[in-house]
Parts: sequence; structure tokens; C-alpha cells
Amino acid sequence: MTSASKVDALSSPELSVKLFVTDATKVDLEELIPVFHRWIREDLLEDEVAIDVAGYAHVPKGPGVTLICDHAHYAFDERAGRFGLRYRGRRVARGSGKDAIVGAFRRVLRGAALLEKEPALAGKYRFATGRIEFGISDRLLAPSGAETLAALRPTLEAALKEVYEAPAKSIALASGPREPLLAAVEAGASPSVDALLDRLAAVAR
Repeated sequence: MTSASKVDALSSPELSVKLFVTDATKVDLEELIPVFHRWIREDLLEDEVAIDVAGYAHVPKGPGVTLICDHAHYAFDERAGRFGLRYRGRRVARGSGKDAIVGAFRRVLRGAALLEKEPALAGKYRFATGRIEFGISDRLLAPSGAETLAALRPTLEAALKEVYEAPAKSIALASGPREPLLAAVEAGASPSVDALLDRLAAVAR
């Protein structure tokens, strides 16, 4: 993967970040459907136009429940048997390079904060931040493989340091050659969702 391809990949609209829940036994995908519909009615997602909700609770280890927005999907999915909230951009790139990755983190953290504080869920949903999944769904720009991850690593590490204020402990390939690129990230810290949002807000000022 050339340096130019690396830049192109991080300009893709299809960046994704997933945060995992701390207790998967409390997850009920069906109860998330009315929650996401309320987010649409009350326009609760900043910088998003939420359109519809798609439910795939019947699919084992599948896409779960997805909130479809104009420029992103917010999916509470169960890929590889691990529940969590995934932000995946689409259609329009929101920045490039480190800024695009940080922006994807900011958006998934905002969604996670809404779920943690959702009255209908009574505090059942909490998110760990020490281990996350980063991805690029555009297989043409970012084919899954060690070479692609090596090319992206410096920019991803810089973005993680901005989000966490500490270097990542590890970044490892988590996708097969025929899948969209996914990297398993072990962060150097595990602050609360709100603490990370406060940090990002302070950095932006």
C-alpha cells in the first residue's frame, strides 16, 4: 500500500469505531429499537440526520439494531459474539487522516453516552473504552491485511494518543483477507465515556 493510498483510505467516508459493552448479559436488542426511534423523533444525535431503524436481532452474531442516518450508521451489533455500539460513516468524508479518526471516535462516544444515560434502559448499558475496534469498510481503498494496517498505523496511533492522552498498548489486525479492514486496539487507558468526551471537547477549543 503506497503512501498516497494511505491518505486516500483515511479520507474515505467509511471509517468505523466500535465500543464494547461491559456486561453483555444485560443486552436486549429488541429494547433498543424504540430507543433509536426516540432519538430520531427528538433529533438527539449531534451532526446527524437520523432517518430509520433496521432490526436484525434474529441474526446470530449479526448486525443487531442499526440507526440509519444520512451520513452514518450507528449499529448495536454482535460481530464475533461481542456486543457493542459501532459508528460507521458513509457517503461523505468528514475530514481526513488523524482528524477523521478522532471525529469517528467523538461520534461513537456521543452515541454511547446517550445509551448510558437513556432513561428507558435504566443504566444497564455501560461501555468500556480500553479496548475498541477501528475499521475502514472500503475494501478497495483499504484491503484487509498487515500491509494496509502498517501503512495506517502511524496516523491511527496519533489519533489514539489525542483521544486517550496516552499511546496505544497494541494494534492488531482483526479481519480476514476477504473482510473489511478491522483493527483490534488496546488503549493505554480506559477512562469513562464522559471523560473522553470532555477531553475531546477541551482539545477542540
